[in-house]
Amino acid sequence: MKYSMIALTQLNADQTKKLAFLHHRALHSLLTDLGAPFLERYYQLARADSSVIGVCALDAQGNPLGWAVGSPTPGQVARRMSEARGWFIIQMLRALVTNPKTIWQAFLSSRLASVVMEPGAIELTYIGVDESARKKGLGRDLLGAFIEAAREKRFSSVELSVEAGNAAAIALYTRAGFRVMRSQIEGAFNRHRMELILT
Repeated sequence: MKYSMIALTQLNADQTKKLAFLHHRALHSLLTDLGAPFLERYYQLARADSSVIGVCALDAQGNPLGWAVGSPTPGQVARRMSEARGWFIIQMLRALVTNPKTIWQAFLSSRLASVVMEPGAIELTYIGVDESARKKGLGRDLLGAFIEAAREKRFSSVELSVEAGNAAAIALYTRAGFRVMRSQIEGAFNRHRMELILT
């Protein structure tokens, strides 16, 4: 499979929108449940945030096939969405009407999640691959590119949360050298917290 790997910051506006659409199709997350406008805004903010590390694999036509993105301050990009007050209120009201359980889950996650980052750590927040590109090594390549970018920025470790039942993702992370530090409940989710020490 042919693709090019670029930094998230190199995506143009159209590619950023397509990445948000890919996330919506390929990866179930609370942000996905909030809807496409939240995803698009998240990636616009992430692309402009210098603390964020992001890599994206593009096909020959420049369409995203997969991505990995993270930050040393988990949740900061998502919290910045509320800075556009009018937009945020409208989107939250829309989500409240169309999917009230998601708003409750967002509240629980914000109150119950206890992610404490070690000094010098960066969190891999999202990683995903288009269904058409799975089982071809792209997830491994994206993870490797993210880890290498974290090394280049002199982070001492990469941390992540993964649902305890996601055996394929846990196997991918374990093969890359991650180890489970602890398990925790985040809202309605049972997750493992994993870490890779960068040497």
